[in-house]
Amino acid sequence: WGHFVYRFRWPVLVMSILLLGASIGGILAGGNVGAPSSSTSPLESDRAGELIQTQLLHRKQPLTSFDLLFTSRSAAVTDPTFRAGVDRALGGLRGDHRVASIATPFDTAPAPQLVSKDGHTAIAHVTVNASGQEGRRVYPQLRNEVRPTPLQVTATGELAINSAFDRTLEADLQRAELVSLPIALLLLVLIFRSVVAALLPVGVSILTIVGGVAGTLLISRFTSVSQYAFNIVSLIGLGVSIDYSLMVVNRFREELGKGAAEEDALARTMATAGRAIAFSGLTVAIGLSSLLFFQGSFLTSMGLAGTVVVALAVLYGLTLLPALLAVIGGGVNRLSLGMRPPAAGSGAWYWTAQWVMRRPIVVLVPCLLLLVAAASPFTQLRMANASVDSLPPGNEARMGYDRLIGDFSAQAAMTVGVVAHFPSASPSDPGPRQAVKALGDRIATMPGVIRVEGPETGGHVALLTAVSNLDPSSDRARNIVRAIR
Repeated sequence: WGHFVYRFRWPVLVMSILLLGASIGGILAGGNVGAPSSSTSPLESDRAGELIQTQLLHRKQPLTSFDLLFTSRSAAVTDPTFRAGVDRALGGLRGDHRVASIATPFDTAPAPQLVSKDGHTAIAHVTVNASGQEGRRVYPQLRNEVRPTPLQVTATGELAINSAFDRTLEADLQRAELVSLPIALLLLVLIFRSVVAALLPVGVSILTIVGGVAGTLLISRFTSVSQYAFNIVSLIGLGVSIDYSLMVVNRFREELGKGAAEEDALARTMATAGRAIAFSGLTVAIGLSSLLFFQGSFLTSMGLAGTVVVALAVLYGLTLLPALLAVIGGGVNRLSLGMRPPAAGSGAWYWTAQWVMRRPIVVLVPCLLLLVAAASPFTQLRMANASVDSLPPGNEARMGYDRLIGDFSAQAAMTVGVVAHFPSASPSDPGPRQAVKALGDRIATMPGVIRVEGPETGGHVALLTAVSNLDPSSDRARNIVRAIR
């Protein structure tokens, strides 16, 4: 393979450029990241969702919303100055066509559930005339329309929390890339003692990440892909690409240093380092593919994204990188820092390897003990979807959520949809109607359930919604789901 790539280096480079162009085109075309999957699923909740979608045909896609918490330490909600402050803050939103409705404690219909227990905080529930991604897009603009007021204003709720996750994820990912790329480049320069040699792994990693993002977007057109999959693409793509490229470049330079011709040096490099990264990449891809067994979880899409980016790292490591080395040849050592690498059979790393190989048991035992200690938390691992607790404690949406749940007893932290299916009857018939009512009454008496909304009927199903103020990831919340089932 090394001989082949050397002789056809220019066609290989052209193919890599075409693949890069296709990747950029895929990124520009976009995808459906974050959209629900249309594929079949064995999960009970997905079967219920499919019944809702096919039976309740009159049911429109629900509008999104967010909450504004107005707080005053001195004035109560019943104080005229409090209401004046709320009206002033909401003045811009009331005239915005993107706002469907605003519910406050001062509306014509009293809403005591919108007033805190101590009477010093009020909720303004803002329903946005949009759904899904469109609601997320307009939320920052609507939040900026809240006018200054003497009251303390905190935004939370569905749109605010989702927007906070988007901004936090984007900022964290950018910070990781801005920190990791320069450090990786600096380390490579120090390791290779040559700028040209150090730039090759970084270049391969950039192409791998671009291809991984495009592949993830393509996958999102066929199945549900979490936005967190891009974390896998960026961080694993960077690490694996640099790791594999470092092995190939380093071995190529070693062969040149021994006096081998450029073609022979590349052939030996592919026969050793190339074979190593091929099997390593296969192993990593298989390991990440195990995430595909977590059906109904965002881990599935992360496994797909990870497998794609590792495959691309191996592909570029076995094609683009050796083709570049074939073109550059001895120029791989250009722009040297003037520091000579240690001679063969000397240096700290050589000494460390020799020491370890002479004392394998002495090294192996403490390493195994360290691994066992590091893996011990796995015995208490509990899988759950990311909740608002994943946001930083100082985030506005999280602080508002904590106050919402703690100060407003009637506010819902989670809802559980319950679908009653009557294959050969209508839910409006006397028997089914009575059965659904009895089911709703039983659910309403369960510990942790605030109320039961519905039923909403259509076709052969009736939909009940159990509302709770418990943390969705808590054991008590899980017990509610178990009890309902």
